Amino acid sequence: MEIIDRYIYAVTQRLPESQRADIKRELRGLIEDMLEERAPAGQASRQDAESVLTELGHPNELAAKYRGHNDRYLIGPAVFDSYLTTLKIVLVSIAIGLSVLFAIQVIVTPDGVLERFTDYLVSLFSAGAQGFVWVTVIFALIEFRKRKNAAGTADSPVDWKPADLPEIPDEQSRIKLSDPIASIIFTVLFTVVCVYSIELLGIWRLHEGERTVISFLNADAFRAYLPVIWALAALGILKESIRIIVRNRTGKLLAFHIAVSIASSVAACVVLADSAIWNPDFVRDMEAAGLLNPGWDNYDSLVSIWTRASGWLVGMVVLFGAIDIVSEAYKWYRVRRSA
Repeated sequence: MEIIDRYIYAVTQRLPESQRADIKRELRGLIEDMLEERAPAGQASRQDAESVLTELGHPNELAAKYRGHNDRYLIGPAVFDSYLTTLKIVLVSIAIGLSVLFAIQVIVTPDGVLERFTDYLVSLFSAGAQGFVWVTVIFALIEFRKRKNAAGTADSPVDWKPADLPEIPDEQSRIKLSDPIASIIFTVLFTVVCVYSIELLGIWRLHEGERTVISFLNADAFRAYLPVIWALAALGILKESIRIIVRNRTGKLLAFHIAVSIASSVAACVVLADSAIWNPDFVRDMEAAGLLNPGWDNYDSLVSIWTRASGWLVGMVVLFGAIDIVSEAYKWYRVRRSA
């Protein structure tokens, strides 16, 4: 019966992934035996099935029994595998991002390699520790929220009945694991660049064997927005972590995705619209490097492009944010329509 499948799904989703297959078979066998006792002729009704499930208890309680204890966790077994997956992605992305930045810095300024390598190791340890703390805090909050919303436990007694079980999501509503993983990697790499090497974003020039970078941004002014960058990174990782855990498109997940996308787009627009973060000497540096000449016919047009770049970037952020929201809403709508 469908009600039995829903119950088994609800129980196993609260267990570590490595245990789910075995416990699913064991629990199904237990339910079938209990049904056979109630209906020896093999004609068990829905009422018999609901009676058996009620006797077994709320999925939270049964899952706790299968785990062997009902202790409180900072990060519980139901989300621990997702926590490890996210933590590995974040730490590996940090290591790759910092390693690439270290290599670029050595290429741009070959002098002082030993000092740069020391700074690289310090940054690697510092960023890795911060990544670990951020991911752990995010999943601890998710675990706290799950416990707060949980029903039928000893801490939150309610009248429970099998009819309250949620439907089993179909395959069309599943979120590909590659999507949140790719988003986390991009978020981490972007944050690493902003925090550690924002001055590398600019026009690269090789002249007489010497490499220089004419930066787009005023690094000192941009650092004032680092708390905003960290907040955006945390929100992004939180959103993708929830997608890894839930793995299904739901209305609540869509609403959260829209809220995070709007908040991120607004924050990014505020940062980009601040003229103080842009290099005030960019045009002068370009002229000094011989990359821009006031005598050129298109000189005014090129300067105009630079002065308007901030507004264009703000427009692109708004456009991409809108496309992202519309895309997610369409995917959710398509799932609902086919249900």
